[in-house]
Amino acid sequence: MTDLRDSIDMWTERLIELTGGDIDEDEARALIAEIHDSATVAYREGVAEMEAEREE
Repeated sequence: MTDLRDSIDMWTERLIELTGGDIDEDEARALIAEIHDSATVAYREGVAEMEAEREE
């Protein structure tokens, strides 16, 4: 779990830098968490589709 926290921290800092500080840490962290959650769902759906295709 530490790797995930480290990754979120790194991307949060990077997003703040990319926006020139226009968003605060809480906003950046929320966006990164939302992106992570969406990517996780998309990945799981993709894996499920591949498994379903294999079973056919």
